[in-house]
Amino acid sequence: MPEPDQLESSLAPTGITLVSNEGTALTTALVQLLLRQGRRVAVLSFGETLVRKGSQSIPDGALEIVVPDTRDETLGRIVGQLPEAVSQFIYLHPHFRFPLGQLGMHFEREKSLLKAVFLLAKHLKAPLHDPANQGRAAFLTVSRLDGALGVQNPGNVAPLGGSLPGLTKSLHLEWPGVFCRAVDIAPELPAERAGQLILGELHDADQCLTEVAWHASGQRYTLVAEPEPARETTVLQSNINRNSVILVTGGARGVTAECARMMAVKFKCTFILLGRSGLQTAEPEWAKGISDTGELKRRAMEALQAQGEKPLPKTVQRMTGAVTAQREIQANLDFMREQGATVFYEAVDITDSAALKSVLDRVTMQSGKITGIIHGAGVLADKRIENKTEADFDAVYDVKIRGLLAVTQSVDIEVIRHVVLFSSVAGFYGNTGQTDYAMANEALNRIAHLFRKNHPSVHVVSINWGAWDAGMVSPELKKVFEAHNVSLVPSSEGPLAMLDQLGTAFENQTQVILGGTLPMARALTDGPLATYQIRRRLLESANPFLGHHVIQGHAVLPIINASTWMVQSAAALYPGFYVNKAEKVKLYKGIVFDGKQPDEYLLTVKELEKDDNHIQVQVNITSDGGLKLPVQHYQAIISLVAQPAAAPQETLPDLQTIVPVLTDASSVYTDGTLFHGTDFQGVRQILELNESGTLLLCEHPGIPRERQGQFPVKQVNAFLTDVMYQGLLIWVRRFQGCACLPLRTEWVDIYAPLPFDRPFYVSLRVVQSDDFAMEADITAFDTETGKVYMKSHRAGVTISRDLKWE
Repeated sequence: MPEPDQLESSLAPTGITLVSNEGTALTTALVQLLLRQGRRVAVLSFGETLVRKGSQSIPDGALEIVVPDTRDETLGRIVGQLPEAVSQFIYLHPHFRFPLGQLGMHFEREKSLLKAVFLLAKHLKAPLHDPANQGRAAFLTVSRLDGALGVQNPGNVAPLGGSLPGLTKSLHLEWPGVFCRAVDIAPELPAERAGQLILGELHDADQCLTEVAWHASGQRYTLVAEPEPARETTVLQSNINRNSVILVTGGARGVTAECARMMAVKFKCTFILLGRSGLQTAEPEWAKGISDTGELKRRAMEALQAQGEKPLPKTVQRMTGAVTAQREIQANLDFMREQGATVFYEAVDITDSAALKSVLDRVTMQSGKITGIIHGAGVLADKRIENKTEADFDAVYDVKIRGLLAVTQSVDIEVIRHVVLFSSVAGFYGNTGQTDYAMANEALNRIAHLFRKNHPSVHVVSINWGAWDAGMVSPELKKVFEAHNVSLVPSSEGPLAMLDQLGTAFENQTQVILGGTLPMARALTDGPLATYQIRRRLLESANPFLGHHVIQGHAVLPIINASTWMVQSAAALYPGFYVNKAEKVKLYKGIVFDGKQPDEYLLTVKELEKDDNHIQVQVNITSDGGLKLPVQHYQAIISLVAQPAAAPQETLPDLQTIVPVLTDASSVYTDGTLFHGTDFQGVRQILELNESGTLLLCEHPGIPRERQGQFPVKQVNAFLTDVMYQGLLIWVRRFQGCACLPLRTEWVDIYAPLPFDRPFYVSLRVVQSDDFAMEADITAFDTETGKVYMKSHRAGVTISRDLKWE
């Protein structure tokens, strides 16, 4: 990713920037940088048992607060007794390493720190939302895993700092008015540089991005989910067989049990299922023979009354729930055995490593050594951060992480051939009310990458499940998902998807998403109209594609890239909104990289109107030319909507009746018609070319992200949009015999980014033309479906008979 554009504020910041002390020179460097910016800084210093301090001291001018313990009430008292309200919080997580085979070495210390930042978030909600705050309210977490958010762990870095993105991504959803981000910085980067990078992220104008990594190479990254094409013809081949012994946590009921049942059907191997509920030999008399839910409740009430107790709803629910749980467990065990599988069931607290090891030592004397692990145990304690408790965090985090560590310590790792971790999209995307659950699942994801590094021959996968239509999704949550068009994983298809994931065809996929996403964050629109100023350092060296857009010996920023700059900068300010129109797009003074151009540009976004469904802004790009007034470069009016409009469809051309003008249009890039280099060469055929317009067939295989520079493809693909506009130059060259340059566009309807590696048509229809200018409507649409990606209205060029490309 490119370096972040910087959001500027004309207001002097208020409140305290609260920083946690991670015990190294990074804390010192960051605090010094903040003080130089005029911030009032307070530093939280945890005890030596949690954070070992070096010789560095807290800089003069900063207030140091020693944290005696990490209890909820202590942290709340510290936040409440600060001399001013906190307007920015930056948590710095220490870097922990461990010797091979001792993954859990720092668990207690790391968990205490993670729980502390979790509880601090609880107490910081009110001050971070104080309307008296000026400037950006922010909540940042910083880890130093590997500069890759934990997915390139060298094999000895403690992975639990990878929990932090789960917290920030969930807070991003719960706190739409607060800038929330997780940053991972390579431990090799010097403290001063790391501090500068943290400040850069703190002021990033992009309010949609939630996690970022700075690699030791100096490159900036984030994690993205890339769709994996379905492999319907793939025959399942797996190394699991009848001799395999699979340990399944949380495996006797619910989602995990459904997957275990399917594995029993396919592999008929041995299973050791671990659950929380003990297996009863007989049902209570009042429940025998009763299957109807209502009748079961009535019998439970009668049993309570017979004992002289009040039939309280909670008591009745507990009694009937215990019966149905026992029935479900027994039914699953019976089914798996009927398929030919050998099944052991044990009730044990998997967070109790001694008890777990005792159970497994006993069972494996009969089953044989465990060869595979499916860790599906989980607990929910859904509520917003301000209502969370220490007990909530312990219950949710421990069963996922302490439980997994206990499992790995209780088996012979050298015999293990399969490890499947049941994670969740709640970790990858964040989810409202699930900060602790998201943290635990993000830790699972990082552990999977670490395990793969240290055990490359083991099939390791962390499955980030979408929400199932059963299991831990309550009826209320289902309604929320339906309102946000979030698809649920059908209970009948989820087990099949997991079974496929166990196949050798997918053994190199360490982290996968199976199922839908989750509701997105939504920007607040109820405040007064605002103006934002965003500064970008625009360098030719940072944008390799400019070498393919050269006019008369100098790289020139395409107007399409400038338009994309305005569109995507506006979109980045408003999470949950989609660009649907750009109007009155104007070029005043283009940017030519001739050695005289400025390096810094100011993009101003002025809100014109906004409500829950629609936002309209005016965007200007200017630079300081050393004069009294700034130099105006580009301008546009951008509209964003909460629900994107459905794309219209164009009638597909009848290729049987068309005789192409050029079946191989590559010559237009060499005969003087167009000047574009490979990154912009997408016109494949000229199907029609007449005085009314032209029809082009276009396709481009794609441009690597590193070549896209500061203009990465997001809601708009600048590179293919430029190809779309090349129809103007082709038409003018044919009918005016000269070159032309884009000047303006009246408005553009935007439906979807033009796709790489997929053909599309460009239809250009001339609106007006003379010797000096030409205007046309241009539509880009899919060659198979006719779906419109983008439509430009009255795109205008200025015609120049003197202009030469070289």
